[in-house]
Amino acid sequence: MSSPRLTQIEVRSVLTAQGRSSSIPCDYTINPYRGCLFGCTYCYASRFVFDDPAKKADWGHWVEVKKNAVDALMRESHKLYGKTIFFSSATDPYQPIELRLGLTRALLEVLLLAFPARLHLQTRSPHVVRDIDLLQKFGDTLDVGISVPTDSDVVRKAFEPRAPSIARRLKAARQLTEAGIKTTATVAPLLPGTPKRLARLLAPCVNRAWVDAINFYEKEEALREIYAQHGWEKYLLPVHENAVRQALREAGLSSD
Repeated sequence: MSSPRLTQIEVRSVLTAQGRSSSIPCDYTINPYRGCLFGCTYCYASRFVFDDPAKKADWGHWVEVKKNAVDALMRESHKLYGKTIFFSSATDPYQPIELRLGLTRALLEVLLLAFPARLHLQTRSPHVVRDIDLLQKFGDTLDVGISVPTDSDVVRKAFEPRAPSIARRLKAARQLTEAGIKTTATVAPLLPGTPKRLARLLAPCVNRAWVDAINFYEKEEALREIYAQHGWEKYLLPVHENAVRQALREAGLSSD
């Protein structure tokens, strides 16, 4: 695999206002990067690369770093008092380059003094634990979502071959929870797996779980091919989602 392409860009704003019709229930979304090197096969965010078909096709192999993001957020931070924020909706804020660049952490430091009513931080990366000291300062206004769409690393490798292992995500989730940070297992998109085992793995690590079925968006042919190659078509039936929700409820985790 060729080396990922990293470029620096300037932006007018890192805040994207969300209207009533938005699928994300919040006032604003924040994305420190454009693009994501995890390159999950089902990722919907590639839909938003309208300006460059080549980049859209090469999703997962490039990232644009919003180099002036901190200054931009500081200028607009007055808008965020009492608002709800989703961080981040179209990239992973803790993809590996974050360990070197620290852009996500710098933005969180600005948000801490902007006093939002609620901040949801979404990732599938165990690198989030680097910032436990900062995340604790948000208190009850923060919850962290850790993406755990399956209990199986065989399945994970088929759909997200460059993403962290399930075991590393569970360990990170448990560290967050034990540090007093509200943590949600984001079982989305729901992938093939064993419902009761998934629930058993998640129960000691998170406060709650949220489930959403896979949406094919513009990638139906490629995704259905993965299901067919492995004989996993039955996991697309509603019975699988129902079984996962039931197992999570029985384990004491809300699945709403």
